[in-house]
Amino acid sequence: MTNIGDLLGEKADILARNSIRVGDVHMLPLGQNEGITPKDGQNEREKFFVVLGFDAEGNVIGGIVINSNINYNLPPAVTDYMMKVTVGQLPFLSHDSFINCSRLKTVRKDKFGKSTLRGSINDESLMELIIGTVIESPYANKQQLREFGILKEGQSND
Repeated sequence: MTNIGDLLGEKADILARNSIRVGDVHMLPLGQNEGITPKDGQNEREKFFVVLGFDAEGNVIGGIVINSNINYNLPPAVTDYMMKVTVGQLPFLSHDSFINCSRLKTVRKDKFGKSTLRGSINDESLMELIIGTVIESPYANKQQLREFGILKEGQSND
């Protein structure tokens, strides 16, 4: 069965990129450029990416990734900012997982397309908790938080 995305081809990807919203979760191939360490000799790993903001041109997206488990070999400044989420909260997950709120990632808009969207976080209190945790992280960069619209003028992450 043909769907409208197939009929539109590249135009469907452009439409999808222009429709990205805060709270959307996409499955993206991420690598060293996005701060993800690939495994098994690969250049990239498929990761869930939670959209938290956009740069002034709307080209680069700031967000965080979802991990299946916590890597306890990482420093506490990272592991302490892993937020557990359940399949009940995010039904597109195949198992309970952890949102890594320790550090924002930046991803070019061209990584997104019609086939990458997996769902959205529509629970406002969960999004507030995620954003609050990102702001509190010791790795939070005030300039980057402001650039992506996560930290508003007059708001502090100190």
